[in-house]
Amino acid sequence: MTARIFYHNYPNDPYIYAQYTSGGKNFCSKYKIITLGHYPQNIKYTQKNNHNAVQYPIPDGYNVKTEIADQMLCCETKYTLANKVLYTITWKERRAEWMVSSERSASGAVNEFLKKTNRKKSQISGVHVFGFDIKILHQLRIEQPRELSTDKITIDKRKRPLNEIQSLSQQNKRYASFGRDAYKKVKNLILKHRMVSESEEPICIRSMELENGNNIINIKYNSLLDLTRLDAYVRVCDETLLSRDGYRRLATIEARLIREYQVAHRRIEITKLINNQINIGTFNLDKGLDQQSILDDNDEPQGNPDGIIVDEQEVGNGVYRSVRTLLQTLIPIWNKSVPPILQSGDTINLKLSGDGRNVGHKQNHVMLTFCLLNEKDEVLKPDYQYCICLYVGKEKYETLAKVGHLFKLQLLDLKENGIYVNGIHWPIEFFLSSDWKFMYNVMGLNAPNSKYFCLYCECESNIRWDMNLKWPINKNTQSKKKPELFPVIKQKNYIPDELHLLLRISDVLMECFFNNLFKKKEFERVIKSQIEQTMKSIQVHFEFFKSQGGKWDWTSLMGPNKKKVLQHFPVTNFISGRRGEDIQKLWRDFYDLYMFIRRTDLKNSEIDDFEIKVKEWIYLFCRPNQGQINSSSQVPGLYRKEDVTPYMHIFSQHIPEFLRILKEKNLSLQFFFASSIEKKNHNQVRLFFGGTTMGGGIKGKSVVQDIMEFENRQLFYLLNNTSQEIQIRNINAEDKENNN
Repeated sequence: MTARIFYHNYPNDPYIYAQYTSGGKNFCSKYKIITLGHYPQNIKYTQKNNHNAVQYPIPDGYNVKTEIADQMLCCETKYTLANKVLYTITWKERRAEWMVSSERSASGAVNEFLKKTNRKKSQISGVHVFGFDIKILHQLRIEQPRELSTDKITIDKRKRPLNEIQSLSQQNKRYASFGRDAYKKVKNLILKHRMVSESEEPICIRSMELENGNNIINIKYNSLLDLTRLDAYVRVCDETLLSRDGYRRLATIEARLIREYQVAHRRIEITKLINNQINIGTFNLDKGLDQQSILDDNDEPQGNPDGIIVDEQEVGNGVYRSVRTLLQTLIPIWNKSVPPILQSGDTINLKLSGDGRNVGHKQNHVMLTFCLLNEKDEVLKPDYQYCICLYVGKEKYETLAKVGHLFKLQLLDLKENGIYVNGIHWPIEFFLSSDWKFMYNVMGLNAPNSKYFCLYCECESNIRWDMNLKWPINKNTQSKKKPELFPVIKQKNYIPDELHLLLRISDVLMECFFNNLFKKKEFERVIKSQIEQTMKSIQVHFEFFKSQGGKWDWTSLMGPNKKKVLQHFPVTNFISGRRGEDIQKLWRDFYDLYMFIRRTDLKNSEIDDFEIKVKEWIYLFCRPNQGQINSSSQVPGLYRKEDVTPYMHIFSQHIPEFLRILKEKNLSLQFFFASSIEKKNHNQVRLFFGGTTMGGGIKGKSVVQDIMEFENRQLFYLLNNTSQEIQIRNINAEDKENNN
């Protein structure tokens, strides 16, 4: 066999090609050098097979890829603590990775590989497989700086081993000394590996993490706290409802986390900063209307900057924020977004909403918000509802009147004069949408069970089934007993909430259907479980149960599940004949009609067609028995005229007109969806009335003050573009994939 000839441009190119002749045949080998390795102080050599054989020095930390019999191998050498050389070969077959090793010789590792791959009769030189005879590699290892050899370490014997140091302060000094030495060497390695930024500045060393038994030691190289990173921590804790105690416990097991006291202190700083920009005012629900504050342009709220309510009797009453101040803060963001939400010349369409939620047997948490309808679909998200008032009390006219009185002058000025921001004038139009209870209170009308029930006309309750009558949108003077609380809102800008149209009408359909089934003797024994299984088959969790009065009741379904039931539940499986078919048609048609009003691209002709269909739907709902009883021509009736509800009246008489009005304003009924404010209120009640105010509120501070400060911090994050994530790449230096 002739000596091998090597072709390469190493180290500029990691590939080296070898060629030799044996038995009259030419052979070629290809190597990819992954790690050059180095010669240790006590160097080992390849074995001498005969008297004239050449012995090659064996490097430590050497890693090379080569190919044998169409099999890619990764060959490594590593000196062990016993001053032996461990020769390792790894390869892949399909999805599995295999490995063999030997401490005897490179040929020993190669022979193990041949056995594993059923090539026992083959004979291959371990020196050739590992490439120990490649001269350029030998030359480069010799030329390496001596200080890079890990064996040439000068041990400072004057220092005691770390495990003998009992004093914690002395241990810390040793770690700090080590950290300073390591910092110098790592800085040189950064330069050597050209770890530089786009500006050619070396990357920074933030910290070094060491492990000593069960202890994690984090050596920091920058004592200054990064506010950008700290603010991200505060935001995540806020938005994930992570309490101070929860974060504190997490930080005790994860050394890299910022300390809890620093996060808590920064939250207080952020709160004070944003409260100075967007002040939070307080009001007392126990005071008479003539004693309440009025928020106008010259009297912005002057709340306590620390958010402390001194008088304990006032704790929990009410807090508010100026609509004007919020608009001055948000309009520049809306104007500069990409694409811009608001452009010069646009009218700002503001929707006011309200929602009350129980927080105990005696308390309700009532929230008022506004959102920018110009944001289109974004208003369906809770984060795009901006809270302007919170109080703990009753959702009734007398209480809401004090809130309306508070905002009366400011809303009137905004409606008549608009608002100037950065020299641009923005006209404003107000809308209001909420559930029926909130709506009739702020409109000063009677409850929906009264004779003149409607929010939009003077229809009497006993004729709301009659679709031959027309009721255009107008003020209900027959029902109006009290002044409107938000007079800036036009009658046609009180928009029905389409979520409650779905919920309340579907409630009636299901109640009428179940009440028919309850009368059957086999309901409890057979029908009950059949319905529950049918609901399960359409992926709706549903159960019947008996109430305290002994009457049957059932699981209350949310909007998405109600849509599934309307669209897929087989009514005809439980009510046979023409009547079952017509009831199922009622359900399917209502689903189609509801989905139609949620569209954003309606044509006038489609709205006209909808108006006809929805009135036909009402007629079908309250159709009486037709024809002679028990005859073949009899058409069974469905439900009573009295079963037509106020929501059905609005659906048939007023929704078509609202669709036309909103179409002219480039708006959609879909944007008037109460789910966003209800979810926002639910989240805040769950967080702040769950026994803690983020795990560390100030004693004496009201819950509503805590919530409004939370709302203010959300604006701080928005204004400062606070990150919601910090990207960290975890790289395993020992992973073979990272050695390529």
